[in-house]
Amino acid sequence: MIDLNLIQTLTHLNLGFSIVVAPLLFVSYSFFLKSNNKNAVSILSCCLFLLALTGLQCFHLSFIVNQTAPLSFSEYRLLLFIVPALFYFFSRLTLFTDYKIGFKSLIHFVPAIALLIFDQLMIVPIAFVIGAGYCFWLMKIIYSLKAHRNRFSVEFFFVSLFSLFAIVVMIFGFSLSTIDSAYFYYFYSNGIALAFVLVTGALIIYPDLLNELTEAVKLGYIASTLGKVNIPAKIQLLDKLMLESKIFENENLSLSQLAKELELSSHQLSELINTKFEVSFSQYLRQIRVEQAKHLLKSEPDSSILSISMETGFKSQSNFYTAFKEITGLSPGNFRKN
Repeated sequence: MIDLNLIQTLTHLNLGFSIVVAPLLFVSYSFFLKSNNKNAVSILSCCLFLLALTGLQCFHLSFIVNQTAPLSFSEYRLLLFIVPALFYFFSRLTLFTDYKIGFKSLIHFVPAIALLIFDQLMIVPIAFVIGAGYCFWLMKIIYSLKAHRNRFSVEFFFVSLFSLFAIVVMIFGFSLSTIDSAYFYYFYSNGIALAFVLVTGALIIYPDLLNELTEAVKLGYIASTLGKVNIPAKIQLLDKLMLESKIFENENLSLSQLAKELELSSHQLSELINTKFEVSFSQYLRQIRVEQAKHLLKSEPDSSILSISMETGFKSQSNFYTAFKEITGLSPGNFRKN
């Protein structure tokens, strides 16, 4: 038999985590995470999406503390319809450079009319079907980029896992009429919390997640930007900047900065690196830095690993260890010993 007290305790903890981490994710996206498509509108959509999710979690917390059924509140029922639309807007703005929100975009809020027509038990399945539709849309985009999946396998894994989990939540929502509504609130609130955990973990492990996904989408959906570019000359100049000028030693080196040195646009450089080296910009930069670190570890046995990590452009020793182990299969210390 399921221990309801244990479920309540775990849910309480997860709700607290969700409410605390939501503003942290917003600050991280707004000021720290790299994304070529980030602008005022995408930041606003991120803010509204996280606020809506936080609102749902506040209703769930009120249910645990005061035993007030969230579905009895019109605001909660409205949030069930607003969250999927905001998820779509944020995803679209993040992944597609040319997407603009206009008057026609309001059609995504039309399903909220169901609130005026159907009762509470029907509202949840309808809202979750709409949410699942957006998840299928995102998964379709991911699948359509199969030509680039090997380059972005980790990023695709996180996005696919998140989408599949959302669909499981939708299926559970359909069972609301046959189970105690308390279990629905517990499952849904913990589901949102798990989504926060997945996103937080993904961004901690792979801080360039959004940028690399954007690059993959760009490669899959836009025409080549390299038609008039002298590709061999640009590759030669890129090699010179890396091997002779050692521009990678700048820990803040960005795609736009390197593109400026090559007299290319960010889109052109991104496509150049992806098509010629079959990696994203951040992966290419990590490979260059690790290759230089390998040389220094052997040629400068008295230099500390920390000094080598700083000399090769890594912002921290932990980032250096992660990248080095990912590319070589060994820690820097073990590589030096071998």
